[in-house]
Amino acid sequence: MAKFSYTYLLLLIVVFSVNSMAMAVAAQADAQKRCQKILYPRGCTLMDCRKKCFQKFGSVGGQCIPTNQAQTIYECLCVYNCHR
Repeated sequence: MAKFSYTYLLLLIVVFSVNSMAMAVAAQADAQKRCQKILYPRGCTLMDCRKKCFQKFGSVGGQCIPTNQAQTIYECLCVYNCHR
């Protein structure tokens, strides 16, 4: 009669556990992806930019970023979760 080894069973359980955890971490990383969209290219005011970003995407990631070297023209950039 063949002996049953609990070592093999334990090894199999560990392999499946590690595989399951790796899949869960990968799914979480996908859920955290960020997207960005320029809401308007000129005349950005921070309050208005954040308000529009929140209204459109439910994000508080609206920010005014400079578009030229002299930093005199700003655009509204909204950063939000991609899954929305």
